[in-house]
Amino acid sequence: MEPLRSPVMTITSRLDEARARQALALLQAGVWCWSPEAGLERDPACLALLGLEQMDDDLDWHGRVHPDDGQTLQAALQACLSGERMTLHLEYRILHHDGHYVRVEERAQREGNGRVFGVVRLCEPFHSQLDPDLATDPLTGLDSRVRFERRLAEQLQRGSAFPFCLLRFTVDHKSKILQLFGEADCDAMLAKLARLVRRELRKDDPFARWDEDSFILMLSETDRLAGLEIAERLRMEIADASLLPGRPVTVSCGLVQRQEGEQLDHLLARLASCHGQARRAFNTVLG
Repeated sequence: MEPLRSPVMTITSRLDEARARQALALLQAGVWCWSPEAGLERDPACLALLGLEQMDDDLDWHGRVHPDDGQTLQAALQACLSGERMTLHLEYRILHHDGHYVRVEERAQREGNGRVFGVVRLCEPFHSQLDPDLATDPLTGLDSRVRFERRLAEQLQRGSAFPFCLLRFTVDHKSKILQLFGEADCDAMLAKLARLVRRELRKDDPFARWDEDSFILMLSETDRLAGLEIAERLRMEIADASLLPGRPVTVSCGLVQRQEGEQLDHLLARLASCHGQARRAFNTVLG
């Protein structure tokens, strides 16, 4: 019996634009190009990765990059645009329209005419050890991130004549603490810290564990100056508490007041930026 043979296919035409866009959507990717004449131009598929139809004027692509990744991205991109490097390849976190960070991979190549062509795509979703489907964090008993985001979105939808602030804080040198004391003592410290802060807040102030390393709370009917006073008091209370044997625990706090008409993603982006600056300073309050 003669073996089956695949028919010979001859490609006679290029993919049309609609097919190309369909391919980008399947790959969860977008393209961009840069030239000295036109600057940086992004395909709408890039914005779709972030749940956007058009880029906000006050929060551009690089304004959405996680504060801890922004400097690395800017340096690599500038080296490629200037001709110092011919290629770019890195991963970084960027803020999605619904308020959480997603991880993307970006590749670019400099062409002979001085133009740069790039592709950005979504990486596999990042799975935290914290279960996003739970209403509360099992270690601390605080609200989960998902529940806090839901309450924040409801607050923004209701609107109010009164200001409110968001405060996010992180335990300084947590990896060193984990190395010195072990996971059990580190978890116990986080649970005690959560109880201490909860006692200092009003009963109705939402308070949640944001991720493995940080906490977030909403201070209703509180302006920036009052919020900074509260944050400083919490920082000092935590530093004075005996959360670990023979070692003080300090936190770095970032605080922002919600601006009139501000949407969820922009508010969380400002908070992430402020919190990132505080983390680099250690044992401080910024806002």
